[in-house]
Amino acid sequence: MNDSVFVVLLLIGSALFAYKRFLKYLRFLQQENYLPSRFLKWVWNQRAFDRRATLLLISTALFRIDILGAIGLSILSFFEKDPRKSGKLTLKMTKRAKRIFGVGISLYLGCAFLWIVFYKGDFVFWLGQILLIQAIPLFLSLACYMLSWEEHGRQKQFLLEAKQILKKSNPLIIGITGSYGKTSTKEALGQILQVTLGPTFWPPMGVNTHMGIAKEVRENFKKGTKFAVMEIGAYWQGTIQRVCEFIPPSAAVITGVGSAHLERFGSLENIYLAKSELAAAVPQEGILICNGDNPGARRMAKEYPKKTTLLYGLEKNQELDCLISPLDTRIDGTRFTLEWQGKEYRGFTPQLGKPALSNLAAVFTMACTLGSNPEYVLAAMHHVEPIENRLQARKQGKVVFLRDAYNSNPIGFASALEVMLSLPGKRRILMTPGMIELGHLQAEQNKAMGKLAASVCDLVLIVNEENRKSLSEGLLQGGFSSQNVLFCNTRQNAFQQLEALLREEDIVLIENDLPDLYESYETF
Repeated sequence: MNDSVFVVLLLIGSALFAYKRFLKYLRFLQQENYLPSRFLKWVWNQRAFDRRATLLLISTALFRIDILGAIGLSILSFFEKDPRKSGKLTLKMTKRAKRIFGVGISLYLGCAFLWIVFYKGDFVFWLGQILLIQAIPLFLSLACYMLSWEEHGRQKQFLLEAKQILKKSNPLIIGITGSYGKTSTKEALGQILQVTLGPTFWPPMGVNTHMGIAKEVRENFKKGTKFAVMEIGAYWQGTIQRVCEFIPPSAAVITGVGSAHLERFGSLENIYLAKSELAAAVPQEGILICNGDNPGARRMAKEYPKKTTLLYGLEKNQELDCLISPLDTRIDGTRFTLEWQGKEYRGFTPQLGKPALSNLAAVFTMACTLGSNPEYVLAAMHHVEPIENRLQARKQGKVVFLRDAYNSNPIGFASALEVMLSLPGKRRILMTPGMIELGHLQAEQNKAMGKLAASVCDLVLIVNEENRKSLSEGLLQGGFSSQNVLFCNTRQNAFQQLEALLREEDIVLIENDLPDLYESYETF
């Protein structure tokens, strides 16, 4: 074949394949918050290396059929799924994503062009092509570093604009953090303050970083807003402090300090230090509301006391300012009693589980402290629906599904099993991949949940290999029959098996759903 024709075909094939593969990797980089170190660690741990193109190019070199590699790359590109349309969490082509994609693929294509034009024709040539494809994650990471200075300047400008918007209305800012329950507490508190005290702003679920909050403020904050409820996530020590410098809180809720993301922080003490940055940011004359059932939150209340420091919870043996107690759990919700300032109140919520009640106690305490009428708050709680996939009960025919698939932690997992046990049904089925990001405690905690599930469930479907061993060991230690444990490689496979097994009056708990980052082995 004419050399020029071969070069053109190979350049086209390389460009088409790189375009699709850069998008695929970019989705995972985005899920790792554009942090190259975490992204590259994920690539290594998950062995998310190219296999398809590598096999093709090795065959091309061995059999010395150059046209196979040139045309084969174009063909492979058509079999690459578009991550903007597929996956549990699709790629969002934000302006930042477009910039990183553009710089990364330009670097790749520049290197590929030079290699193809000036070095072609033998085994070393195809080896270079393979190395370039395997280096796509490195090109994306390099693009992140190259754009970091520009991104920093852009973020600084956006934060300044958002700060000016908030300054004009000067709302009372309430920060919420914790190892669990942040989003549910934010949503409930935002809704209840809106109807009991006045115009309230709260970002949509999942927005808990300084840039995410700034974007929502710039686009959706309305003049005259009296309260702003902000969920604040901790990704490392200093994250919450940085957010609080942007939106100084006058009040805060600490939902609890637990082992969630222990893998990221390294120790429970580091998690505590990260979460306590919110309590430290509240001024002395401010309000601090802490979960009295949680040792870390209770410790925070003692170490960072404010003019108003209050504790809430469900455990009657604790000294609590707000005590909430479940009375009755049904598919449509929970009836409860609530003790506050010497009075007992009765209420109802469409939400299920003790963690949900704990969050509502936090909301009640904060709303009443800010001036809401307790009766109005309880009335508003009737209409606060659970967030999607946070222990939602749905009846499909004569089968009840408890969907608690957003994420999972030991407290939430145990509570979901407790709710499942409390509902009437013939069989109780658990479908779960277990809990992740628990560091050195992950195996131990999953084993404990397996043992607890053995006392509740009749059938268990374990999804993915991540926690298969520890969950199985816990189930068997709890006296569960191995014949009633099914192993499923993917969530899709688990649903297929579940559908074939379902009977009338079954209760199915879907506990946790691993993100794409943990199910990437099929995609490369």
